[in-house]
Amino acid sequence: MTSRQLWKLFMQTGLPELYCLAQRQARREQRQARQRGGDHAPDHPGDRPAGDQL
Repeated sequence: MTSRQLWKLFMQTGLPELYCLAQRQARREQRQARQRGGDHAPDHPGDRPAGDQL
């Protein structure tokens, strides 16, 4: 689950365990983004053919 999904679940249920999981996942995602060189989509289209519905 992503941190956003965990956060949404926390907001619906109010369970403090989900808050901790959401914060931990957010830190993990931020760390991975820094290792990749930023939190953005790549500038190239990838291996998909032109006009492919993403």
